[in-house]
Amino acid sequence: MIINFNQPINQFENDKPLLKPNSSELFFLKDAAIEALLALEENQSGEEKAKRYLMATRIYANPDGPDFTLEELATIKKVIGRGYGPLIVGQAWEMLEGKKEKEVKNV
Repeated sequence: MIINFNQPINQFENDKPLLKPNSSELFFLKDAAIEALLALEENQSGEEKAKRYLMATRIYANPDGPDFTLEELATIKKVIGRGYGPLIVGQAWEMLEGKKEKEVKNV
């Protein structure tokens, strides 16, 4: 399944894009996915770490549309779910399930 990871995560109140902490840069689905995939988790095997690294590399190299299997997308959803709060998880999961395609709005 091809997913556009260049979709912004938006604020709840006004639907304007979130900014990265201590930055004026926008926070995108690619940022959440890459950070979550590269986060160290307890009892992670070397094989799992390598798989996650390769998925993060694919997103970084082609954020407009890497192709992932349903199993890979489930992994991305799982790690985002562990690493973020409801605002980011809810939007990210909608995007990863193809339910929503967001464009950058004026900040």
